[in-house]
Amino acid sequence: MPQGAWIWMSPLIRTDEDWLSTIGVFQSAGVGAQSWETALEGFAQATGSRSAQLTGVDSNASVLFNVITNIDPLVHILFPATAGINPRVKAAREAPVLRILADADFITPEDSRRDRFYQEVARPLDVPFICMTTLERQEGSFIALASVRSQRDGHITREQREIFAALAPHVRSAVRTHRALEGHGGAVLTGAMEALSIPAFVCDRSGRVKSLTLAAEALVTGGLGLQLKAGQLLACEPDDAKALANAIDAALVRLAVVGPPTLRTVIVRGRDRDATPLVLDVFPLPVQPYQFSFDPRVMIVARGARGSKARRTAFLQSAFGLTSAETEIAQNLADGQSTDAIAAERGVTVGTVRAQIKTIMAKLGVSRQVELVVRLSQL
Repeated sequence: MPQGAWIWMSPLIRTDEDWLSTIGVFQSAGVGAQSWETALEGFAQATGSRSAQLTGVDSNASVLFNVITNIDPLVHILFPATAGINPRVKAAREAPVLRILADADFITPEDSRRDRFYQEVARPLDVPFICMTTLERQEGSFIALASVRSQRDGHITREQREIFAALAPHVRSAVRTHRALEGHGGAVLTGAMEALSIPAFVCDRSGRVKSLTLAAEALVTGGLGLQLKAGQLLACEPDDAKALANAIDAALVRLAVVGPPTLRTVIVRGRDRDATPLVLDVFPLPVQPYQFSFDPRVMIVARGARGSKARRTAFLQSAFGLTSAETEIAQNLADGQSTDAIAAERGVTVGTVRAQIKTIMAKLGVSRQVELVVRLSQL
């Protein structure tokens, strides 16, 4: 955009350098070098708005993620709870990608005075006005960008709307970059499991298998009690199928709860009752601070009665997000080494090892070291 056309419109964007800097922060957020909050704060200032919001919503009006700046904390609770009656969500769902909308484009003043969302949420929390656009659509969900405006801000002006429209494609580009990088997660996980010949399935947020190792493929084609049907991993026996479905559903639900991932174990028997049954560990994958694509979500790992050290390493890192150093210490504990011995072997102080063990216990959801050792022995 030519400098003279916009530099006077915003207190933030006054020079070409300001313009490039605002865009650059979003590009940095897209590759994980800066936070999305920082980028959105700049966007809000550039459009003369109180707040800026980046949100994802699915076809059931469930809020998949919501990043919003400088806002009453109650909004973080009420926005997901009222998405089903929010006219802004409906308008964003139906609008073409990158169509810029303000409230007047989808609701009349008379209707807004009768609307529950505007009367019970937007006005009491001082977010009565908005300017927004839909950035992306994927499998029934969409990602939207908004400038959220207070009563003092008023309706967005023509000049501010032009700035919004000029910046939105750059925000979309950053979001797409972020999602593309997320999309490699399933391939990386299955690649690591493949190298260890571990049967593993990676599922998306709907429970469909997005990727699997060759060892896992052999399980679903070898008459061992598992099958893939319409992308869903199913057990052949009804009782086992129900237990597996419940475990996957529980892992998906657990993603919405703060805390360490919860592991569920399912026993699957093939038609040959004399054959050794499969043991499936089902767990939610760690959720990153900003996750827009929501793939993958759940991992299912098949094992025998007792896992190998290599399998435990992969499991600890993928299921519980342990670092390489934390994984080595966990393996040492599982092998029966004392804290002093681990510290001597690693060339660090005992206090350092104890601090790392506390982090490991937090990630695995246990409160005592003896519980941690027991938990590790089960993997």
